[in-house]
Amino acid sequence: MDPRDVLVGDIGGTNCRLALCREEGGEIRFVRRASFLTADHASPEEAISHFLGGVTNAPRCAALAVAGPVRGDEIALTNSHWRFSLAALQQAFSFSTLVALNDLEAQAEGFSHLGRSELSSLGGGDILGCASVGVVGVGTGLGIARIDRGARGCPARVTATEGGHAGFAPHDDVEMRVLESVRAQTGRVVDEHLVSGPGLVRLHGVLAAMRGEEAEPLEGVEITRRGVSGADPSCAETVRRFALMLASVCADTVLVQGVNGVALVGDIAIALAPVLQEASFRARFEDHGPGEGFLRSTPVAVATVRDLGLLGAYRAVQRLSDTRLAP
Repeated sequence: MDPRDVLVGDIGGTNCRLALCREEGGEIRFVRRASFLTADHASPEEAISHFLGGVTNAPRCAALAVAGPVRGDEIALTNSHWRFSLAALQQAFSFSTLVALNDLEAQAEGFSHLGRSELSSLGGGDILGCASVGVVGVGTGLGIARIDRGARGCPARVTATEGGHAGFAPHDDVEMRVLESVRAQTGRVVDEHLVSGPGLVRLHGVLAAMRGEEAEPLEGVEITRRGVSGADPSCAETVRRFALMLASVCADTVLVQGVNGVALVGDIAIALAPVLQEASFRARFEDHGPGEGFLRSTPVAVATVRDLGLLGAYRAVQRLSDTRLAP
């Protein structure tokens, strides 16, 4: 194994993505990568060992982006059975350096290094000129982080938040009915209950029930595919309503965090990009009462780069590690 190689992981409630990567010529290159279902392995140690072909093949440095809070040695994923100790994992693979960070923090770290060609604007101006950016990631959960760009030559500061667990605020009569239906299942309804991969499936079922129909049992990926293509009117209604709710989350992120722009990251945002480009998304984003004038000039953009969490994890180990990554 090349001594420059770093093991990076993006561990979510559904998928565990692992890669070996190194920086060459100023660019991060994936040497090898793979994706597993988190549920198919008992622990990250088992998944990493499977990926590497045994613990003796581990590189010196590793960085893991995890879908859950990172507040000490013990990591518990929010939407998975995985619980593990960072110290035990470091010992098992003899990592000289092991960095763990929240998955949205990693995606925000990755976003802070993107160029204009890797972004799709949703209006409001140039997000690269913003001093602060709220990062919204829709996956198995709803993650929200914040980037504060430093002075020229200084690294950006990334802060993870639990904004996805803020209370869901309905915008119209349809969403009031959605709220009442979901509250019967979950109790207090938070944004993550609806604006997430599982939330997309939940919303599809609720909207069908409101029409007096039974929803076809579909995964979120299929609902998105059918909805974006327009092949299925029920799925099209679902993804458009989902996009409106996501717009409200983006607006609330700006108003609560006081950021200058919003970046949408992750596979769901990329897949929904054609719907997010419709005028209704921007109109909902700006329709926030007293904040409307402020929001009108606030940039929103979709990061079109996949595996942003892996790239961000690499950048984090670069920034946080005292160990040299070059031989």
